[in-house]
Amino acid sequence: MSLLLYSIPIPLWLLIIMSAIMLPTLIKLVRLIYRFKQGGLVKEEQGDTVVWKVQNRVSAPDPKKRTAARDEEKEKEREKKAELARILKILIKEGDKGVLMKTIADRMGISMIHAQHAMKKLIDKGMVEEITSVSGTKYYLTQAGKDYCRRKAK
Repeated sequence: MSLLLYSIPIPLWLLIIMSAIMLPTLIKLVRLIYRFKQGGLVKEEQGDTVVWKVQNRVSAPDPKKRTAARDEEKEKEREKKAELARILKILIKEGDKGVLMKTIADRMGISMIHAQHAMKKLIDKGMVEEITSVSGTKYYLTQAGKDYCRRKAK
């Protein structure tokens, strides 16, 4: 008698486990074949051995997106510079009285966090100094800040 005439019962749980084990391997194999057809695999022979290397092909960025991103960055830079200039104008108008952070934020119509960030940049550049007193931390224009404002006003 032939072996084909006999049926061998295979439990369902065994089929499920075998499928779960083989499925990731089959997916990887299909992806590998697809990359090979697309030219993403390169065969290199090193002596007696053959090595397959995967080439990562990155598409060139779209020039329109690149220029749009640059334009957005330039616009953000312009806004930041304008914000710094507005703070300097407020400090010049107040003179030697000093200005509280809340006053600056209110006059500019921005949040305290944005005003603090801009003020930190001006302090780092040496254009503004902060002095803590009983009434709070006041910000004063330094001599370098005054000179900068005079140069820009001309």
